[in-house]
Amino acid sequence: MCGAIYNVNDHPALPGILSESGYTQEEIEDILGNIVNPKRELRPTDRVLSFVPTKEGRQVMSAVWWLKLDKQTLKPDTQWASFNCQSRRILTSKMHTIPPRSYRAVVFARGFFEWQPIYPGGRLYTALTPDEQKKPPKPIAKHRYLIHDPGKIMLLAAMCKHWVGPEGQAVVSTGVITLPPHPDFLDIHYKSFPLELQQNELDRWLDKSIPHEEFEPLFKLTDYRRSLEAVPVNEPAFEPIGDPVPLIPGAKASND
Repeated sequence: MCGAIYNVNDHPALPGILSESGYTQEEIEDILGNIVNPKRELRPTDRVLSFVPTKEGRQVMSAVWWLKLDKQTLKPDTQWASFNCQSRRILTSKMHTIPPRSYRAVVFARGFFEWQPIYPGGRLYTALTPDEQKKPPKPIAKHRYLIHDPGKIMLLAAMCKHWVGPEGQAVVSTGVITLPPHPDFLDIHYKSFPLELQQNELDRWLDKSIPHEEFEPLFKLTDYRRSLEAVPVNEPAFEPIGDPVPLIPGAKASND
């Protein structure tokens, strides 16, 4: 995770989430009126709608989807692939302690996209030999999947940094936190799966006074946090072209 984010900007559930998070109707209308990215698909280095802790409290704002920026230009530092942050390194990586330090944040998403690789012989990842899985061959095709909970917003756990440029300009950057891949998800994406938060976890997650160590159980999750669907879709309309694959918590363990 993740190849791309399905933009949440016009999702009908967004005003309700903002209201539950303490925003007034006037503030919600102002936030929605200032969402400037009309793209349906957001890629790394694009701006994503985020919940970010600030000196004035948590705020919804646009953030660059790339955690490490160049201090002079405030553009993504592409020497570091920092659009994702591995959960196992949140507590140890220098990326999160060097100035500006990282804080916990949230990225709003309608869902996210992955591209399922098809390997020679029409094989999926789990059909590869153990040696091939260590270094997969070049795919002969890739199929796009939308991973979502129909009608719901996903709250993707993230890390963020606050940057101030040479002329005082302020920019927020963010990287989505990723877990190891779920066994049921290997054939779609064998590298990782995003950490999703629940609505009742936001207050503590966005509280800067709580150390990252308090969330270590989340960083060690090995299962989905709720039922989702992985739907094969076409391009560029993102319309379903096949049956959804259910992603059910505990499904692999129950099948063993």
